[in-house]
Amino acid sequence: MITLFEKFENTPDVNSVSDKFWEMVEVANWNAVVKGYKGNPIVREDRQDFYKQAQNRIYSKYTFKEIENFNNEYHKIYTQVYNYFEPIWLDEKYSDVMPSDDGYTDLISSLIGKGKKYTKICIEHTGFFIQMARDDDYVENFGYILNVDEDEYWEIKEEFDPLLKDVRKYNL
Repeated sequence: MITLFEKFENTPDVNSVSDKFWEMVEVANWNAVVKGYKGNPIVREDRQDFYKQAQNRIYSKYTFKEIENFNNEYHKIYTQVYNYFEPIWLDEKYSDVMPSDDGYTDLISSLIGKGKKYTKICIEHTGFFIQMARDDDYVENFGYILNVDEDEYWEIKEEFDPLLKDVRKYNL
């Protein structure tokens, strides 16, 4: 049995990560990624890559070191949010709404990707989280845009700015 005190202790703290982290989340604009892929669900080479566009938005603004720091902060808040919503995810009365194991990680990740305000609202009013699952309003996986090594970081930057490759090559 969960008492109010136990539930309070498990409540995620959206302020446990930096304001700069939440600013980066807004810059990434994960809602555009979700909307883009929901409108174009078939993966084809000639289709816009909304995921890479989100990467480009943040990689254009933040250094690789900042991305590494954001990745660490992401895991901190992700763990809190994952654990908090897990009892709902496992609740039999929501079994027709909640996704599989892998889908649950995508759902939690997308929840964070929707920003600080939305994450906080879902924590305070879990019905919004349930509705997000019901509406299939998530895609795979916000956290992946932060989980890159330095070579991958530069490859994405160069893909969107081809001149950057020459600048780096010649140390300009």
